[in-house]
Amino acid sequence: MKAKANALLLCTLMIASALAGCAGDDVERTLTQADCDAIGDGYTLDSGNNACVLTVTETVTETVTETVTETVIQTLQPGCTDPGANNHDTAAEIDDGSCEYGQAPADIIAAYEASMAADPDNASVHYETAWYAMKDSRKCREQGTNNPCELVEMSIGDADTHDPADAYDSASGNIIENVYDTLYRYEGDGDGGSQIVPRLATGHTVSADGLTYTFTLRDDVYFSNGDKMEAKDVVYSWCRVLGFGSPNSGVEWILTQSFNCNDANGDHHDMGGDNLTVIDATSFSVNIFEPSAAFVATIAYTVAAVINSDLCEENRIIETDEDGTVTSDDYCNGFMDQAPFGAGTNAFVVTQWSRETRTVLEPNWMYWESGDFNINRYVYETVDETQTRVLALQDKEVDLAYIPPAQKEQFCDNLEDKPNAVGKDGFRCTYRSSYVYVLVPYNVHPKVDDGEGAFVDLINHDCDGDGVDDCNVLTTSEVRLAISYTFDYDKIRSEAYDNELSPAWGPIPQGFPYDDTATETFTYDLAYAEQILDNAGFVRQYDCASITQTGAPTVVAEADRDGDECRLPNTIRILSNTGNDPRIASAGILGTALESIGIANDATDKPWAVVLDSYVTGAWDLWIIGWGPDYLDPDNYWSPFAGSTDIGGDAYHTHYHNDALDAILLSARSEIDEAARHQLYVDAFNLWVQDPNMAFLGQSAGVGVGSTHVCPPAYDPIGGDHWFDWDKLPLVNGQYQGSCS
Repeated sequence: MKAKANALLLCTLMIASALAGCAGDDVERTLTQADCDAIGDGYTLDSGNNACVLTVTETVTETVTETVTETVIQTLQPGCTDPGANNHDTAAEIDDGSCEYGQAPADIIAAYEASMAADPDNASVHYETAWYAMKDSRKCREQGTNNPCELVEMSIGDADTHDPADAYDSASGNIIENVYDTLYRYEGDGDGGSQIVPRLATGHTVSADGLTYTFTLRDDVYFSNGDKMEAKDVVYSWCRVLGFGSPNSGVEWILTQSFNCNDANGDHHDMGGDNLTVIDATSFSVNIFEPSAAFVATIAYTVAAVINSDLCEENRIIETDEDGTVTSDDYCNGFMDQAPFGAGTNAFVVTQWSRETRTVLEPNWMYWESGDFNINRYVYETVDETQTRVLALQDKEVDLAYIPPAQKEQFCDNLEDKPNAVGKDGFRCTYRSSYVYVLVPYNVHPKVDDGEGAFVDLINHDCDGDGVDDCNVLTTSEVRLAISYTFDYDKIRSEAYDNELSPAWGPIPQGFPYDDTATETFTYDLAYAEQILDNAGFVRQYDCASITQTGAPTVVAEADRDGDECRLPNTIRILSNTGNDPRIASAGILGTALESIGIANDATDKPWAVVLDSYVTGAWDLWIIGWGPDYLDPDNYWSPFAGSTDIGGDAYHTHYHNDALDAILLSARSEIDEAARHQLYVDAFNLWVQDPNMAFLGQSAGVGVGSTHVCPPAYDPIGGDHWFDWDKLPLVNGQYQGSCS
């Protein structure tokens, strides 16, 4: 195991003193320098401790009383101490985790390739031989009593899917990033920022006009089932995303903004059509729509992960009618949803997934990156109850856990000065800035269950003025504008998030280019919100007791109104997920404010699985949710937040559409001149604040809590956790061995 080379040997020897009586008299007396001289050269009297002290080059301290206690502290020679290892070091005095076992991985892969070439009919035998040889060579070997080769995390929210073609939630991404790989990915740069590093790609070139990218790939990458990864797998994977269309998440926009896989007739082609070309096994090219400095950054996101094309095709379900016309095509999504064995090339495979309960990852021993595994088993447990997670982390039943701000004082000191917070004994508390936003999208076309399993538009307002309801109240910009003034932004940041949010005035986070193109516009102003609603005709007129989700409310006669009536005809659903205490608290603060101005609402939190279902079906009105960037470009905030589906936006399925704003965002996306792009984002913000489709509660900047025996890699504010890069210190005789530094 890595990071375990620092250790000291403490040994205590009891020796008979020359000063002791022949009968072993135990009566203590005061020593003199003469007594010390009698012991030997170099001893000096320590009268304060009634002891003779000898300091030698081995850092030996010998304390002598009637009985002499000699404490020897010496630095030991690190190395591999296991005689069964290939690199056993007879001079090593302490094991530093460098032991190597079995054959060298490179030799195993070379033998596997040779066997496959010479005897392809016995591929399964050759693969099994290689798999177990790689396991013997690379596995983490237990050295302590705390399961140092297993990492257990307890958190909230389970993955929606393990298929990178339709995954857009962080819980799904955290699994996908460990099972599948991309050509490039984000990693921490060691200074709190992110950097793009090559993964499956070895490099790329760009044509003079900026429209054609040619990628070269590694030639030593295997899927977990032993199939070799080639350029055809990359092209197939990207085109699969476009063909499938990410029906639940809409994540395909990250790729569709740059290229398509159509042939000359405009039809989808699984192998790239006119725009993607396989050159050979380790190279391919892609033509993009227009020059883009962000293209490589976009393909670092999980939607561009490479899957096993042969395995997908074998499990793809295509249905046709009697004429042979395709009526449905799942693009192997039903198969890929479970992250099947053999589908990915990254360090782990999914061996168990009990939805909303537990996910288990174990090594892909064929993984291409050099080095041994520090973790043989990663366990993710879904637990919504906060105190259960807190106690589990305190008692070291788990190694990692999601700890809400209100509970961090149980693990951290000096939280009133968060950048200088420190961990209590056994815990690490680290201040981290991030690009994560907490926001509240408004659903312009919310839906409800029709009672027969279908979800239909909730129509409760007359938008065209013909006397017949034809839209939802949230379609009107005035209602959305008024709601934007009902958030107690300061209270949410200071109380619900315990000051772990900084103000966010527009879509672009602080630290990004063009973060100065927004100004503070929306504040907590209930009187102004009521004025906006009154002016737009949303007056207090409904009996609040009659307000339901779908039914027609009772209109109170104007002469009988007392000012306590409700303004909107149906209950506004505020969506937040169980276990996320800050979001739940924020929903409560918002709900109270809405009620005070006559908007009935339901702020009850829901399990994460229900939240995701509501997202897919559209059965929500307001949603308190987070957003982490897919890639480092302002367009990765503006377009998914406020762009329509026409330009690949609307990540939250709000159905918001503003043609003028779309035009500005498209221009900004491709604008190379910095000053011109800056002005475009100023124009976009000025237009958006008149017709908002979400509220920005703040930008995350808080304290991360971890255990000191768990060793993470450099912090990355963009990418997820890659468990191959983590380590866990072994507990031996009640002491953790080594350090994370």
